[in-house]
Amino acid sequence: MEGSRQGRIKNPLRRRWIRELRDDKGKYIALFLFLTLTIGFVSGFLVADNSMKKAYDDGFEKYNIEDGHFSLAMPIPDDLKKDLENENIKLTEQFYQDEDISKNKTVRAFKIRKKVNKSCLMEGRMPKNEKEVVIDRLFAENNGIEIGHRIKLGYFKYNITGLVALSDYSALFRNNSDMMFNATNFSVALVTEDGFNRIGFKNIVFQYAWEEQPGENVDYKKVEDILKDSGILTDYVRQKDNQAIMFTGDDMGGDKAMFIMLLYIVIVIMAFVFGVTTKSLIEQESTTIGALRASGFTKGELLAHYLKLPVMVVLIAAIIGNLLGYLGMKRIVVNMYFHSYSLTTYKTLWNSEAFLLTTVIPIIIILLVTFLMLVRMLSLPPLQFLRKELTRKKKKRAARLPNWSFMRRFRLRVIIQNRLGYAVLIVGIMMASLLLIFGMGMKPLMDSFRADIENTQIAKYQYVLKAKAKTDVKGAEKYCVNTLNYQGKEDIMAYGIKEESAYVKDIKLPDEEGIVLISSGFAEKYELKKGDRIKLNETYGKNEYELKVGGIYEYPPALSIFMERGMYNKVFDEKDDYYNGYFSDKKIKDIDERLIASTITLKDMTLISDQLNDSFGAILPMFGAFAIIIYVLLLYLLAKMIIDKNSQNISMLKILGYTSREAGGIYSKATAIVVVCALIFTLPLSERLMRVLYFYFMKDINGWLTYYLPAWLFVLIPTIGIVCYFFIHLLLTKKVRHVGLAHALRSME
Repeated sequence: MEGSRQGRIKNPLRRRWIRELRDDKGKYIALFLFLTLTIGFVSGFLVADNSMKKAYDDGFEKYNIEDGHFSLAMPIPDDLKKDLENENIKLTEQFYQDEDISKNKTVRAFKIRKKVNKSCLMEGRMPKNEKEVVIDRLFAENNGIEIGHRIKLGYFKYNITGLVALSDYSALFRNNSDMMFNATNFSVALVTEDGFNRIGFKNIVFQYAWEEQPGENVDYKKVEDILKDSGILTDYVRQKDNQAIMFTGDDMGGDKAMFIMLLYIVIVIMAFVFGVTTKSLIEQESTTIGALRASGFTKGELLAHYLKLPVMVVLIAAIIGNLLGYLGMKRIVVNMYFHSYSLTTYKTLWNSEAFLLTTVIPIIIILLVTFLMLVRMLSLPPLQFLRKELTRKKKKRAARLPNWSFMRRFRLRVIIQNRLGYAVLIVGIMMASLLLIFGMGMKPLMDSFRADIENTQIAKYQYVLKAKAKTDVKGAEKYCVNTLNYQGKEDIMAYGIKEESAYVKDIKLPDEEGIVLISSGFAEKYELKKGDRIKLNETYGKNEYELKVGGIYEYPPALSIFMERGMYNKVFDEKDDYYNGYFSDKKIKDIDERLIASTITLKDMTLISDQLNDSFGAILPMFGAFAIIIYVLLLYLLAKMIIDKNSQNISMLKILGYTSREAGGIYSKATAIVVVCALIFTLPLSERLMRVLYFYFMKDINGWLTYYLPAWLFVLIPTIGIVCYFFIHLLLTKKVRHVGLAHALRSME
């Protein structure tokens, strides 16, 4: 019977999908382009991220990266070296010297490494004599330095023969306690042994890298105790705690999670767009479907037909998107990483995970959502399709509307009848607003952070001393400072300051032992309040201090605690007259530079915002552009769907004497009302979600940037959405004009 039917009747569905594609090409082109760009960008990111992460991970073995390092105040004594090597670690000398090559730029010069922490030559050649040097590629790029240029180290100039990436400095942190690396003002360099000696030894640091002996367990608690007991330890960093090594890998992993989340937000929205538009198509063709079902076509045949176009669009978009990802878009991500980090060379790898995440899973999601909607609708009896009764629920009486004008009630009815499509539109607008907040809000946030630093700067110069030193500079104020550790991961600056300090102003210091004030940045990041207790540990010692929060001092750019200087010396068991720093608004020139451990200026404090601006300034606008594309495509697709679904009603309105502009205005204004309301009322939700995500990501980063969004952003984002809809309205007005008077007559039973 079935075979004879197929023999007698030519299957009308075979070419019907071509007509549907032609008639609705605008919708499918928009969906195709949106999916292609999204999949292409995410695929390119995953391919680049995976390839570079693999090169980064392999570099630990390839370049024999240290398991840790420590610095001493003098070359290591033989007995200390022997004690350490008895703990199954092998030591390698890697002395360095920090030399200022200009006012704010420092180069850290090492001897060429041949065993541990090897380098990757990116361009040029390695130095061969005492007058040659190679420097970090990224530092050179940021400062316009090229091979053949000369830099001054110590008292002599060196010729730059090559650009390198040091495996243990993929992120250019000058100090492990720095809030952010600085690839503009800090560089590492390699010279020959004669070239190192030629610099002189004024700023030499006695650093030693260690490797774990193969197959042996290392008791790091004992190693640390041995070094602390030596009395000459100045720095101790294990590989897992070394930001210069680990920050890059951690950042790559965090970026990957963010981009995958972005992809699936978009895919889920697109799945519902496919589902809603397919549902709308079935409603428009219900009588045809009813006739086909009555003629003997099965639900399976109809299901396969209506799934064909969504699957084809997604499949082709995924294939082309992956090709774009591999061939072009990966370069955007590669350039972003190479502009942020001092990475070694990499090789593009086939990424099966990227194919799975950007091709297989999106197809499954879109297929599943569309399939479930189709199955539910196509399971209705043929008679209901013929009658256009596409619901299982008993038909309810029309909702009673307010006693408004006819046009206002008509528009409200349009909104109610198309509530599913509008719901998808509202969710899409909320996600697009979130992306816009991220893309447009980070720059003001970093500018606000910089302003906070300038407004709350303690002093123009903060000097940290290696030993006591007197100065005759007028206004210089003694203070104490120490770096403590919080929760095993965060460095906290502990200040001991003078009562009624001329620099730390408007502060009431507690007079009880163990009670401290904490900076507002510290309080925000860890959600601390007055009365809470905190435990801080010595960075290179064994002592632990339990302190009580006595109040919060408005100092957002740093994680710090404050106490009176005498109390500080009592808590940390120092002599009554102890100090190790000066606050000053004038540069101190009468202290021997060898006694100054560090000088903190406004430039040092604003480093994190400068580096973030430099690293991510290019990619942030991409999120804003991507969000605008989401606005345009979602508004176009769903507004067009509502016009298509109601084309018979539009035609009837024209028969009754309404112009195309008036008839289209009813539906366009209904959509405009939803769009404007969604833009206004979902913006606080998007901002709240952004706040939650911001605090989540900032928890894993050293330091703190106070969350801030400017008020103008809450005006600009809805304005962008409204402008986008205005242009879409112009496109849809043209479509309404093409709805003829005969459309309603052809559709009448």
